[in-house]
Amino acid sequence: MKPARIPGRLARLGPWFLLVLFVFTIPWEKSVWVPSIGSIAHFVGLAAFVAWVLASIRRLDLRRPNAALFLAVAFVLWSALTYHWSYDRAATRLRVLTLAELLAMLWLIWDLCRGSERQLQLIGAYVSGCVAASLMAFWRYFHHSQTYYLRYAARGFDPNDFGLILAIAVPMALWLGLHSRAWGRWFWLLSVAVMISAVLLTASRAATIATFVAMLFPVFTWRRADWAYRIATAVIAAGLALSLVRFAPAPQRQRIATVGTEIVSGTLHNRTRIWKAGFRALRRRPVRGVGSGAYPKAVEPWLGKPGVPGFQYVAHNTFLSVLVECGAIGFAIWSLLLAVLAFFVWSLPSPERALWAVVASVWAVGVSTLTWEHYKATWLIMALIMTAWAHAGWAQRKCP
Repeated sequence: MKPARIPGRLARLGPWFLLVLFVFTIPWEKSVWVPSIGSIAHFVGLAAFVAWVLASIRRLDLRRPNAALFLAVAFVLWSALTYHWSYDRAATRLRVLTLAELLAMLWLIWDLCRGSERQLQLIGAYVSGCVAASLMAFWRYFHHSQTYYLRYAARGFDPNDFGLILAIAVPMALWLGLHSRAWGRWFWLLSVAVMISAVLLTASRAATIATFVAMLFPVFTWRRADWAYRIATAVIAAGLALSLVRFAPAPQRQRIATVGTEIVSGTLHNRTRIWKAGFRALRRRPVRGVGSGAYPKAVEPWLGKPGVPGFQYVAHNTFLSVLVECGAIGFAIWSLLLAVLAFFVWSLPSPERALWAVVASVWAVGVSTLTWEHYKATWLIMALIMTAWAHAGWAQRKCP
């Protein structure tokens, strides 16, 4: 009987292995492209999805959906419906395909990530991917390969997006350090310093603010930590603060230092002008929206077409992007989805509640200047919150 069990076990572990590998590739996916398929994450994600479907047919044991998953399905369906009145049907078609793939990713993680041990593996995969991506950014910095003027990121990434991807991983790495011992603890704590250094190289002001928010996690878990963890996190926090005046390269420090001026009297790098145009477009389609992914086309009457090839006037604010593109109906579904996830976080035990509250806060700060409703990192956070809630004692009693 033992030889017969081996293929079955491989069938169960194969999709999980591919899912972990997929999460590992998310932070550096744009740096490696597979011909005719797309990014490395897209390639591995497709393989994981196919393996999961085949395994699901064999075992016939899909996990029961939860409220957040139903709302995610509703949001994707409404986005697809906006195709019929979209200002830019080609853009809407691409956006809906992306959202459908993200929905598949959400369902895949929800079904396979059963138990706290597997969730720790996914968190570790994402943090490890961020460390690898940070090393890629260091390589570009030392070889003077700028993404923009004196700003650095892994190849293929915008520095602002890249900085937020790393900032999200900071509280996750601190969580892993809190629950690890011996060399594992110091690896995760060292990874925090590595990722913060890479965030500073991006010179992204929003990502830097988000990183300061991420460093609130040790404050909420201070009583549970031992002295070694407390000292290490205090040193990292002090290093982050001193980097703004001493440790970070001068060009990056000078750009980050303008954040106060931009907030008080600036345009947030022309974002306020884009936001005003978005609100004007919203007045024309307040209920239905202009079409998922059609924000750049909708604001053309006020902003014109960008003079830089390949550049688009995206919303630079996730909440405004959803409101303008999907209208009041789509925004209500999106808001309800976020509210359900917030309830999941609130219902978690104290340590995990602190983790996901901080991660969600980092995300919220970052996406206030970025268009991230169709980014993998956003949907990964949703999936991890869902699975954290599912294996908590409260959820097991209410929704087996």
